[in-house]
Amino acid sequence: MLWQNLKKRVINMNVIVYGYGLMGKKVAQAVRDNEKMDLVGIVSPVFDEKIDENMYSSLEEVNEKVDAIIDFSHPNNLEDILKFGIKNHCALVIATTGFNDQQKLHIEEASSQIPIFQSYNTSFGVSMLTKIVKSVAKEFYEQGYDIEIIEKHHNQKIDAPSGTAKLLYDVIHEDIDETKEVYDRSQVHHKREKNEVGIQSVRAGTIFGEHTVLFAGHDEIIEVKHTALSKDVFVQGAISACNAIVDKENGLFTLKNLY
Repeated sequence: MLWQNLKKRVINMNVIVYGYGLMGKKVAQAVRDNEKMDLVGIVSPVFDEKIDENMYSSLEEVNEKVDAIIDFSHPNNLEDILKFGIKNHCALVIATTGFNDQQKLHIEEASSQIPIFQSYNTSFGVSMLTKIVKSVAKEFYEQGYDIEIIEKHHNQKIDAPSGTAKLLYDVIHEDIDETKEVYDRSQVHHKREKNEVGIQSVRAGTIFGEHTVLFAGHDEIIEVKHTALSKDVFVQGAISACNAIVDKENGLFTLKNLY
Protein backbone atom coordinates (compact mmCIF):
# COMPACT_ATOMS: atom_id res chain seq x y z
CA MET A 1 0.00 0.00 0.00
CA LEU A 2 2.86 2.38 0.83
CA TRP A 3 4.42 1.71 -2.59
CA GLN A 4 1.08 2.33 -4.31
CA ASN A 5 0.66 5.64 -2.51
CA LEU A 6 4.22 6.63 -3.41
CA LYS A 7 3.55 5.84 -7.06
CA LYS A 8 0.48 8.07 -7.02
CA ARG A 9 2.62 10.95 -5.82
CA VAL A 10 5.45 10.36 -8.32
CA ILE A 11 3.67 9.34 -11.53
CA ASN A 12 1.89 12.17 -13.31
CA MET A 13 -1.74 12.01 -14.26
CA ASN A 14 -2.38 11.43 -17.96
CA VAL A 15 -5.09 13.85 -19.08
CA ILE A 16 -7.09 14.29 -22.28
CA VAL A 17 -8.90 17.55 -22.94
CA TYR A 18 -12.09 17.18 -24.97
CA GLY A 19 -12.92 20.32 -26.92
CA TYR A 20 -10.62 22.96 -28.39
CA GLY A 21 -12.66 26.12 -28.29
CA LEU A 22 -11.82 29.07 -26.06
CA MET A 23 -12.20 27.13 -22.81
CA GLY A 24 -10.60 23.98 -24.21
CA LYS A 25 -7.49 25.94 -25.19
CA LYS A 26 -7.24 27.52 -21.75
CA VAL A 27 -7.69 24.15 -20.02
CA ALA A 28 -5.10 22.50 -22.27
CA GLN A 29 -2.54 25.16 -21.36
CA ALA A 30 -3.36 24.80 -17.66
CA VAL A 31 -2.74 21.04 -17.91
CA ARG A 32 0.60 21.70 -19.63
CA ASP A 33 1.55 24.09 -16.83
CA ASN A 34 0.55 21.68 -14.05
CA GLU A 35 3.55 19.72 -12.78
CA LYS A 36 1.33 16.82 -11.69
CA MET A 37 -0.30 16.36 -15.10
CA ASP A 38 0.72 15.25 -18.58
CA LEU A 39 -1.41 16.31 -21.55
CA VAL A 40 -1.81 13.14 -23.61
CA GLY A 41 -3.76 14.90 -26.34
CA ILE A 42 -6.82 16.87 -27.32
CA VAL A 43 -10.02 15.60 -28.92
CA SER A 44 -11.78 17.96 -31.30
CA PRO A 45 -13.46 17.65 -34.70
CA VAL A 46 -11.68 20.84 -35.77
CA PHE A 47 -8.31 22.38 -34.87
CA ASP A 48 -7.51 25.94 -35.88
CA GLU A 49 -3.83 25.49 -35.05
CA LYS A 50 -1.24 22.75 -34.77
CA ILE A 51 -0.27 21.59 -31.28
CA ASP A 52 2.64 19.55 -29.95
CA GLU A 53 0.42 16.90 -28.37
CA ASN A 54 -1.71 14.27 -30.07
CA MET A 55 -4.61 15.68 -32.08
CA TYR A 56 -7.61 13.32 -32.11
CA SER A 57 -10.86 13.70 -33.98
CA SER A 58 -12.54 11.17 -31.66
CA LEU A 59 -11.80 9.11 -28.57
CA GLU A 60 -11.74 5.98 -30.73
CA GLU A 61 -8.29 7.06 -31.93
CA VAL A 62 -6.84 7.16 -28.41
CA ASN A 63 -4.56 4.23 -27.54
CA GLU A 64 -2.57 5.84 -24.72
CA LYS A 65 -3.26 5.26 -21.03
CA VAL A 66 -5.65 7.94 -19.77
CA ASP A 67 -6.33 8.74 -16.12
CA ALA A 68 -8.80 11.59 -16.63
CA ILE A 69 -10.75 13.50 -19.26
CA ILE A 70 -11.66 17.17 -18.87
CA ASP A 71 -14.63 17.96 -21.10
CA PHE A 72 -15.47 21.46 -22.35
CA SER A 73 -17.13 20.48 -25.60
CA HIS A 74 -20.75 19.78 -26.58
CA PRO A 75 -23.58 17.64 -25.15
CA ASN A 76 -23.56 15.52 -28.31
CA ASN A 77 -20.19 14.09 -27.25
CA LEU A 78 -21.42 12.78 -23.90
CA GLU A 79 -22.14 9.15 -24.86
CA ASP A 80 -18.67 8.68 -26.39
CA ILE A 81 -17.03 10.20 -23.31
CA LEU A 82 -18.99 8.00 -20.91
CA LYS A 83 -18.29 4.90 -23.00
CA PHE A 84 -14.56 5.63 -23.09
CA GLY A 85 -14.46 6.46 -19.38
CA ILE A 86 -16.14 3.20 -18.39
CA LYS A 87 -14.06 1.08 -20.77
CA ASN A 88 -10.78 2.59 -19.55
CA HIS A 89 -11.91 3.33 -16.00
CA CYS A 90 -10.75 6.93 -16.06
CA ALA A 91 -12.13 9.86 -14.11
CA LEU A 92 -14.29 12.42 -15.89
CA VAL A 93 -14.56 16.16 -15.31
CA ILE A 94 -17.62 17.21 -17.29
CA ALA A 95 -17.98 20.98 -17.55
CA THR A 96 -20.05 21.08 -20.73
CA THR A 97 -23.45 22.77 -20.40
CA GLY A 98 -26.85 22.05 -21.92
CA PHE A 99 -27.51 18.41 -21.01
CA ASN A 100 -31.09 17.20 -21.17
CA ASP A 101 -32.70 15.04 -18.47
CA GLN A 102 -31.90 11.81 -20.29
CA GLN A 103 -28.23 12.72 -20.58
CA LYS A 104 -28.09 13.66 -16.90
CA LEU A 105 -29.50 10.23 -16.12
CA HIS A 106 -26.78 8.60 -18.25
CA ILE A 107 -24.13 10.52 -16.29
CA GLU A 108 -25.63 9.32 -13.02
CA GLU A 109 -25.74 5.71 -14.26
CA ALA A 110 -22.11 5.83 -15.46
CA SER A 111 -20.99 7.19 -12.08
CA SER A 112 -21.76 3.81 -10.53
CA GLN A 113 -18.70 2.51 -12.42
CA ILE A 114 -16.30 5.50 -12.52
CA PRO A 115 -15.78 8.77 -10.62
CA ILE A 116 -17.46 11.70 -12.39
CA PHE A 117 -17.47 15.39 -11.53
CA GLN A 118 -20.24 17.24 -13.35
CA SER A 119 -20.93 20.91 -12.91
CA TYR A 120 -21.81 23.91 -15.06
CA ASN A 121 -19.54 25.99 -12.83
CA THR A 122 -16.15 24.55 -11.91
CA SER A 123 -14.96 27.44 -9.75
CA PHE A 124 -13.48 26.41 -6.40
CA GLY A 125 -14.69 29.72 -5.01
CA VAL A 126 -18.29 28.87 -5.91
CA SER A 127 -17.82 25.54 -4.14
CA MET A 128 -16.82 27.44 -1.00
CA LEU A 129 -19.77 29.80 -1.51
CA THR A 130 -22.19 26.87 -1.43
CA LYS A 131 -20.62 25.65 1.82
CA ILE A 132 -20.95 29.08 3.43
CA VAL A 133 -24.57 29.42 2.33
CA LYS A 134 -25.42 25.92 3.55
CA SER A 135 -23.88 26.63 6.96
CA VAL A 136 -25.91 29.79 7.65
CA ALA A 137 -29.10 29.75 5.55
CA LYS A 138 -31.31 27.73 7.89
CA GLU A 139 -30.39 29.77 10.95
CA PHE A 140 -31.03 33.06 9.15
CA TYR A 141 -34.36 31.72 7.89
CA GLU A 142 -35.46 30.59 11.35
CA GLN A 143 -34.65 34.05 12.68
CA GLY A 144 -37.04 35.60 10.16
CA TYR A 145 -34.59 36.76 7.48
CA ASP A 146 -35.71 36.82 3.84
CA ILE A 147 -33.44 35.04 1.35
CA GLU A 148 -32.86 36.23 -2.21
CA ILE A 149 -30.42 35.13 -4.92
CA ILE A 150 -29.11 37.62 -7.50
CA GLU A 151 -26.99 36.49 -10.45
CA LYS A 152 -25.32 38.72 -13.05
CA HIS A 153 -23.79 37.74 -16.39
CA HIS A 154 -22.74 39.26 -19.71
CA ASN A 155 -25.31 40.29 -22.29
CA GLN A 156 -24.53 37.32 -24.56
CA LYS A 157 -25.67 34.66 -22.08
CA ILE A 158 -28.86 33.10 -23.44
CA ASP A 159 -30.20 31.20 -20.41
CA ALA A 160 -31.60 32.54 -17.15
CA PRO A 161 -31.32 31.97 -14.31
CA SER A 162 -27.81 30.57 -14.32
CA GLY A 163 -27.10 26.97 -13.36
CA THR A 164 -25.11 28.26 -10.39
CA ALA A 165 -28.10 30.27 -9.12
CA LYS A 166 -30.17 27.08 -9.29
CA LEU A 167 -27.41 25.22 -7.44
CA LEU A 168 -27.42 27.83 -4.68
CA TYR A 169 -31.18 27.52 -4.35
CA ASP A 170 -30.90 23.72 -4.16
CA VAL A 171 -28.36 24.06 -1.34
CA ILE A 172 -30.84 26.24 0.58
CA HIS A 173 -33.83 24.02 -0.19
CA GLU A 174 -32.05 20.89 1.03
CA ASP A 175 -32.01 22.29 4.57
CA ILE A 176 -35.22 24.35 4.40
CA ASP A 177 -37.74 22.06 2.75
CA GLU A 178 -40.63 24.55 2.81
CA THR A 179 -38.91 27.11 0.58
CA LYS A 180 -40.10 27.73 -2.97
CA GLU A 181 -38.23 29.53 -5.74
CA VAL A 182 -39.77 32.63 -7.33
CA TYR A 183 -38.47 33.90 -10.68
CA ASP A 184 -40.94 36.63 -11.61
CA ARG A 185 -42.98 38.90 -9.36
CA SER A 186 -44.33 41.16 -12.10
CA GLN A 187 -47.73 39.43 -12.08
CA VAL A 188 -47.92 38.99 -8.31
CA HIS A 189 -50.04 41.44 -6.31
CA HIS A 190 -49.47 40.40 -2.73
CA LYS A 191 -46.66 40.83 -0.25
CA ARG A 192 -43.72 38.48 -0.18
CA GLU A 193 -44.33 35.15 1.56
CA LYS A 194 -41.83 33.98 4.16
CA ASN A 195 -40.88 30.80 2.30
CA GLU A 196 -40.10 32.51 -1.01
CA VAL A 197 -36.57 32.61 -2.34
CA GLY A 198 -36.47 35.13 -5.15
CA ILE A 199 -33.98 34.43 -7.95
CA GLN A 200 -33.15 37.50 -10.03
CA SER A 201 -31.11 37.62 -13.26
CA VAL A 202 -29.14 40.55 -14.68
CA ARG A 203 -27.72 40.47 -18.23
CA ALA A 204 -25.44 43.40 -19.00
CA GLY A 205 -22.10 44.34 -20.48
CA THR A 206 -19.23 41.89 -20.17
CA ILE A 207 -19.87 40.61 -16.64
CA PHE A 208 -18.17 37.21 -16.39
CA GLY A 209 -20.32 36.05 -13.52
CA GLU A 210 -21.49 37.27 -10.15
CA HIS A 211 -23.67 35.42 -7.64
CA THR A 212 -25.00 36.94 -4.44
CA VAL A 213 -27.08 35.31 -1.72
CA LEU A 214 -28.81 38.02 0.28
CA PHE A 215 -30.17 37.60 3.81
CA ALA A 216 -32.39 40.56 4.69
CA GLY A 217 -33.65 41.07 8.23
CA HIS A 218 -35.01 43.99 10.22
CA ASP A 219 -32.78 46.99 9.46
CA GLU A 220 -29.84 44.88 8.31
CA ILE A 221 -28.65 43.01 5.23
CA ILE A 222 -26.00 40.30 4.97
CA GLU A 223 -24.64 39.41 1.51
CA VAL A 224 -22.47 36.43 0.55
CA LYS A 225 -21.04 36.99 -2.91
CA HIS A 226 -18.75 35.38 -5.48
CA THR A 227 -17.44 37.37 -8.43
CA ALA A 228 -15.59 35.80 -11.36
CA LEU A 229 -13.22 38.31 -12.95
CA SER A 230 -12.26 36.10 -15.88
CA LYS A 231 -12.81 32.64 -17.35
CA ASP A 232 -9.53 31.55 -15.76
CA VAL A 233 -11.29 30.79 -12.47
CA PHE A 234 -13.31 28.10 -14.24
CA VAL A 235 -10.15 26.69 -15.84
CA GLN A 236 -8.35 26.45 -12.51
CA GLY A 237 -11.51 25.03 -10.98
CA ALA A 238 -11.53 22.24 -13.57
CA ILE A 239 -7.89 21.46 -12.80
CA SER A 240 -8.63 21.37 -9.07
CA ALA A 241 -11.63 19.12 -9.66
CA CYS A 242 -9.52 16.78 -11.77
CA ASN A 243 -6.90 16.51 -9.03
CA ALA A 244 -9.58 15.94 -6.42
CA ILE A 245 -11.54 13.27 -8.28
CA VAL A 246 -8.89 11.10 -9.92
CA ASP A 247 -8.28 8.87 -6.87
CA LYS A 248 -11.86 8.80 -5.61
CA GLU A 249 -14.12 5.78 -5.63
CA ASN A 250 -16.93 5.55 -8.17
CA GLY A 251 -19.62 8.18 -7.73
CA LEU A 252 -21.15 11.41 -8.97
CA PHE A 253 -19.57 14.55 -7.56
CA THR A 254 -20.61 18.20 -7.79
CA LEU A 255 -19.47 21.43 -6.18
CA LYS A 256 -21.59 20.45 -3.18
CA ASN A 257 -19.70 17.27 -2.31
CA LEU A 258 -16.32 17.20 -4.08
CA TYR A 259 -14.20 19.22 -1.65
